[in-house]
Amino acid sequence: MQFSEIGRAVGISRVAVRHRIEQMEKNGIIRGYYAKIDLKAIPKGIRFILDIEAEPGCYAEVIETLAASSMLHEIYGTSGKSHIHVMGVAPNNETLGRYANYLYRTTKGIRELNWQILVITYKNMERGTEYVQYQESEHLEEGGAKNTES
Repeated sequence: MQFSEIGRAVGISRVAVRHRIEQMEKNGIIRGYYAKIDLKAIPKGIRFILDIEAEPGCYAEVIETLAASSMLHEIYGTSGKSHIHVMGVAPNNETLGRYANYLYRTTKGIRELNWQILVITYKNMERGTEYVQYQESEHLEEGGAKNTES
């Protein structure tokens, strides 16, 4: 949004909006900006999750192998038995299956690999996806809870 649009929405000038945003950036409150992508509009590809258990001695090598893949977009280390949580996009189910099997067979140090297809995102504030994906009127229940705060 432009500063003037934000200013109109909250009742302050665009200059005041710019100043406040600059202060929040300077103080580390705002750490970056992200594109808000409508995942339903992407014509091809399926989102998936890989959960991997790596041998402790090979953990860094497994991470390096994963980081080199263009299909993988997010890689997280989690607590417990050298677990790695990965998110990515594949062109189709067949490619995902082949890729997951290839990783498991060829990457030294992977003890276990499980994969799931991500069906729906309800909320992801880090990437700008709010719970708005199914807010169209045909998806709302009659008599649902209403926000009465002003």
